[in-house]
Formats: sequence, C-alpha cells, structure tokens
Amino acid sequence: MKKIVKVALLLLITGSVASCNLDKYPDGDAIPADSAFETFDHASQFRRGMYYWTRQCFSSYTVIPVNIQAEGVNATLDYGNQMGFQYMWTFLDSDSYVEQLWTYCYAAIYQINFFLEKAEELIAADDALAEGNENKMTDAERVQLNLYIGEAHLFRAMINHQLATFYCKDYNPDTAKTDWGIILSKKVDVQARNERSTLFDTYDFINEDLSTGKAALERYYNGTNAEQWELDALPLASRTVQPYYLSPLTAQCLEAKVLLHTDQYEAAATAAAAIADASVLISDASQFADMWTNNTNGSEILFQFYASVNEGRSDYGTLFLNDPYQDGKQVQPMYLPSAWILNQYDASDIRASTYFTSKPVLIGTTTYTGVKVISKYPGNPALNTNASVNELMQNVVVYRSADFVLMAAEAYAQANNLSGANQYLQKLMDARISDPNYTYEPYTSIESVFEAIKLERLKEMFMEGNRIADLKRWGEPMDRTGQDPQASSLVVTNGLYLKIEKTDYRFVWPIPQSEKTSNPSISNQLNW
Repeated sequence: MKKIVKVALLLLITGSVASCNLDKYPDGDAIPADSAFETFDHASQFRRGMYYWTRQCFSSYTVIPVNIQAEGVNATLDYGNQMGFQYMWTFLDSDSYVEQLWTYCYAAIYQINFFLEKAEELIAADDALAEGNENKMTDAERVQLNLYIGEAHLFRAMINHQLATFYCKDYNPDTAKTDWGIILSKKVDVQARNERSTLFDTYDFINEDLSTGKAALERYYNGTNAEQWELDALPLASRTVQPYYLSPLTAQCLEAKVLLHTDQYEAAATAAAAIADASVLISDASQFADMWTNNTNGSEILFQFYASVNEGRSDYGTLFLNDPYQDGKQVQPMYLPSAWILNQYDASDIRASTYFTSKPVLIGTTTYTGVKVISKYPGNPALNTNASVNELMQNVVVYRSADFVLMAAEAYAQANNLSGANQYLQKLMDARISDPNYTYEPYTSIESVFEAIKLERLKEMFMEGNRIADLKRWGEPMDRTGQDPQASSLVVTNGLYLKIEKTDYRFVWPIPQSEKTSNPSISNQLNW
C-alpha cells in the first residue's frame, strides 16, 4: 500500500480535490509520498492544501477563547462551563483550546515543510530535463511554482508568529536571547524531538520566512525582477491578486505586526501607516454591519480565507446568538456583554449597533427582553446549509485595516510622536463616529493619546482575538474590577470581578501536555 502524505494530527481533514476550491484537502485524490511532486499539478494540489491547513490556525477556536479570557463579557447562568476555564483563568496544559491551537499550527508547519522540500526536488528534477522533454514544466508553471513557494514561506511565518503570540512572553529586546521561543522546524521529520528556540531566534526565523515570502509575492504580482522570474511567460495583467489568496499586502500586514511586537516602533509606525494610508475605513453604519454579516471583501478586509457552504466555514457566533429552537424568536447566549463594555461606545458610534443588539434572551425557562447581546458575528447567510436556519458561520478573517490604523497610532505613540499618534487615531474616530457635529480634539500628551488608543483598540477589536496579546504587550493586567453586568440575576458570580495581575504566568499559554509527554527535549523549557 502506498504511503499517503498525512500526519496523524491531520486525520480530521476530509474532502476531495476541487478544481476551483483552494481550501479542500486532496483526500480522495491524495498524492502518495513516493510520487509526490512529480508534476506541477501535484504542487498545485498541495498549494490548495496549504490554505486549508493554515486557515485552521486562525479560526474561531483561536479568536473566541482568548477574548473570553478578557474583559467585557459575563458568563450567563446557562453557559455550561463553555470556555469556562478561559473565563475563570483556570485552564491547564491539557485544556482543549491550548492543545488544539498547538496541534493545528504544527500540523500545518509539517505540511508546509513537506511542500517546500518536494518543491525543491521538483525544480531540481525539472532542471535536469532536456529542453523539449514533454515532462518539463513550462515557463508559466515555473512562475506559478515560485509563487507557491513564496506563499509557503509566508504562511509558515504567519503560523510561527501565531504560536509565539500565544505560547511566548512579550518580546523584550533585553531578554529575547534568553526567553523561550517556540519549537522551530524546516525539516520533514515526524520523529524529531526538537528543543525550543529562544524568542530572539523565533522572530529571526519568522523574519527570514517573511522576507522570502514577501519578495516572492512582490515579484509575482508587481512584476519586479521580471527576468529572474521569466514573467514574460505570464503577462502581468493575468497576475492580479485573487480574493482569498495571499498578496504583497498580506506580507506587509505581518511585517507591521512583527515590527510592533518586537518593539521596533518607528519602523512599525512606518509599515502600519502605509497600510492605513491605503485603506478607506467604513463610515456608514449599514455598510459596516454588512461587512460583518456577509464578510464582504471590501475596503476593510485585507485578507480572509475562502469559505462556502461546503468548506471553510467557522463558527464564531454560537456562544452569543445560539437559537435553541431555530425559530428566530429568541437567543440563548452563554456570554453577555457587560454593561461596562456597552457604556464605552458613544451613541453615535457605528460599531455599537453592529457589535451589540437587543434580542429576547432565554435564560433557563424565562425569556427576558431589553437585554443586549453580542452580535458582531451574526452569521453569513451565504454559508448556511439550510436557508431557513442561521448556522452562525463566517469566513475566517485574518487582517483588516482598522487594526493597522490603530497599530500605526500605537507605534507612533510608543515612538513619542504625538502628531502621528493623533493622526491615525483621528482617522479611525472620524470614520466610526457618525455625529455630523463630531470634531476630533487632538490629545496634548503622549500619555493621554496612548490611553485613548488603548481604549479604541478594546472597542474596535472587541472579540477578534487581540485583547490578551495587547495587554501582554502593554504590561497591563486583565481587570474586570468594577465592570458591572447588565443584570446580575442573569450571570454567574464566579469570574465576575476577576483581576489577573500583569505578572501572572497565565498570560502565556502553557505548552500542551501532549507535547510535554512526547518531547522530552523541552522538559526544562516549559512555560509553567
């Protein structure tokens, strides 16, 4: 029997190759390991697989649990301990979300490493073929293969950055060469039991992949170094970026994040500002709501993964908008927004009506009216298998422009540039506040503008998976003290006014128990 290219961690992946779908794993037509990448078509199949594997590392089970850890939500009496360990900060190294993110990320890295290894072998074998050989790749195929290799490097950088964000301390230039990073790998070796790198080496590795990926995407889409890439074989007009595919902009987004997260504030400000300056923020309330409902790939969504009824959907809204009878008459949320978070939004803020709405709420056997629920993820109707039932599925959105507008403001503030910090904070506020009489009043000190920027990040990026990383980067506690619920009779008292000090070890997720058990090389390199 031929050995199929799959690791045990990816047995959950099913589906067959579809000619136009980049997210389906090639299961029924999977490529045997002993003949993998004998042709360009094999590489194209694996390219679609890379999009599938990487999407798993950014889906709802990454975004939602880390926000349940943070401020602004209260567990209802019906929450059934769903994400309760995150809410109460009692999660352990055996926690399913701690395990899941780690597992998906390293499974994806394994597949990417396999792709890169086999792509090199394919190129070497093709170089050895004489011109005119019927099996030799065309110039256009070589161009495409080089693009796929660049995408693989960028995806690996994105995944390793995701791992570092969750499982490592905040980057400190003074201690990065001794702080633990992640386990790095470029090799395809399921038997490897590698040690953790330092945090410095982790980001060095990320930057190497980022640089390689960015250069490849820019050469392909922007047509630079055309002679090297033989781009005459594929006219520039046919190389426009397709929705849901990586682009030079995607690489720029990761670059800005890495710069900010490694305290390179002036460079981060320049990189994030370039993205912000090219972005048009939505200022119309209905258009803003439409973006979150339909995942329209408009001016604010910079990169998201493809989704359809049959693939790529991710469940973001069930904790907040579950309809137990599927009749549209009530919802039974496991978490409610606190009164405190609701009060942070001005009445003319277009985010308020999109992120929160009033619905009849079922708690136990009683239905309550006038309760605000989290409606940021209302479910994309195009992703429902049954048109009459809202399954609360969405596309997986990775980068959107408002994040980078706020990153530019933060980086300028950290670089002690008051004008720059005000400029980008104003760009966001002018778009989000609909009151025609609103006028932005510039802040007069770095301290005051930075506090305003931090508040706007909380409000803008609410429930998008950023909050704990933000608090860790700023060296601030997670503090629900004094943050009253909408109604104390609807929520559990445990965790209600929880405060986790900034020095608490749980700001860094533990290395999963499964990794500790199988990899003795990290026995003295654990987070907790």
